[in-house]
Amino acid sequence: MQTENLASTESFFDLLPRHPHAVKIFFHLLQIIFIKLFDYQIFTFRLISLVAGSVSLYIFYKISFLITNSKKLSLSALIILAADIHFIYSSHLARQEIILVLFFLSVFYYFLKNIDSKNADNYYLKSGHSVQKDFILGLILGLSIGFHPNAFIISMPLILIYSWNLIFNQKTTFKNYLSFGAALTLTALLFIYLSFQFDPNFISNYSSYGARLGVLDSFLIKLENLKAFYLKLFYRVSGTYYIPPIKFQLIFFTAVITVSIIKSIFSRFKKDRINIYLLLTLLGLNLGYLIIGRYNQTSIIFILPAAYLIFINMIKNLNPKFRGSLVLILIIILLLNTGFTIIKDSHYNYQDYLHQIAEVVPQEARVLANLNTDYYFENGSLYDYRNLEYLEENKLSFADYINKNKIEYIIYPEEMDFIYNSRPSWNILYGNLYPYYSEMQQFLKQKTKLIKIFSSSTYGMRIVRKIGQKDWSVKIYKVNSAAGSEAVQKAD
Repeated sequence: MQTENLASTESFFDLLPRHPHAVKIFFHLLQIIFIKLFDYQIFTFRLISLVAGSVSLYIFYKISFLITNSKKLSLSALIILAADIHFIYSSHLARQEIILVLFFLSVFYYFLKNIDSKNADNYYLKSGHSVQKDFILGLILGLSIGFHPNAFIISMPLILIYSWNLIFNQKTTFKNYLSFGAALTLTALLFIYLSFQFDPNFISNYSSYGARLGVLDSFLIKLENLKAFYLKLFYRVSGTYYIPPIKFQLIFFTAVITVSIIKSIFSRFKKDRINIYLLLTLLGLNLGYLIIGRYNQTSIIFILPAAYLIFINMIKNLNPKFRGSLVLILIIILLLNTGFTIIKDSHYNYQDYLHQIAEVVPQEARVLANLNTDYYFENGSLYDYRNLEYLEENKLSFADYINKNKIEYIIYPEEMDFIYNSRPSWNILYGNLYPYYSEMQQFLKQKTKLIKIFSSSTYGMRIVRKIGQKDWSVKIYKVNSAAGSEAVQKAD
């Protein structure tokens, strides 16, 4: 927005290598619109997620109604999803996953609108299914690439469904399949072309980045990591991403999906085609996880709507009283889980953290700090600790780096000491601290003045399992004016 250049990268990373691409271009443009409307603050970006989550609930209701033809049951489905702690979390996270949920639900609804449900137990695509509609479906899914590369994951369910219909459903022709696939492929190629305009070495740079995240691992390693992915979610094991308690949901989904599969097997996969589509959706999502191989905990949100739709579809023909009791029990369990989680985990105030910093550090001051301080400082003022991993590579000392960027303040979280003392366990956060840690401590002792210490049990520590265990200290140092000139003399 400030550089008026879509290929620009973050100002807070100067040494850490960053390579521009077009894969998130729509998300950044959407962020710019919201910044213009609501200013640069955490509320602005969380509002994007909240709007996407709210619209997703409406589309989820519409899908439920298509499946059940019951307003009461569809409203119950909406409440179930809205009461889920992970859906609430994703709708406030200021990330793109909930936008991708909106894309998927919109596409799935548009797809189901072409279903003929004259027989409640048998769903077939209408004859004369328009190839234009297939093209639009592929186009919408393709455009979601402009928000996040995980668009590939939400595309896999429709790819599997179209493949299934091509093989087993005579109403879906190769022309339908080709129209959908062509739109999806052409849109993806457009983003690749734009990315090459931003970075001529896009493929090699993006591949190198993906390799560090496990994208290029072997199939067997990815399969093993998929198992670990679900186990970590079940036991809430994570690095820096908070994982809401979803143990009940995972057990519940396993039971519902098992019953649904058994039902489909006994019906020889002929009756209740919606059930087949929903099972293929879950299979497609997991296949997407597996192919990409980057098991980000926040992406589990894609599973939730499909699993709850399987449950709603499974109970739609049950006795209304019994069905209502099941829904009520599920809603109560979800609300209790959400209520206890919010009471326990949501009482830390981010603005208080920024106010502590604002007492002694001006917004326009140049600082070395954790990225979680960014919403306070003016653009171009903040330099993130992750740059320090590349000091040696750039032939810079810690003092050189401070002088080079004319840094006036250093906001030092206690987590840096914890990471150093427990190395290499948490080197993934800031890289290996060992090469510069001693020099940094010496610089803080000799070339700065400690002007403030405060505690933050949440924002003084990024490692989730350590958050809240103690009041982590945050120290603010003012760099001595003479430190810069001494660094220059040393360099000379």
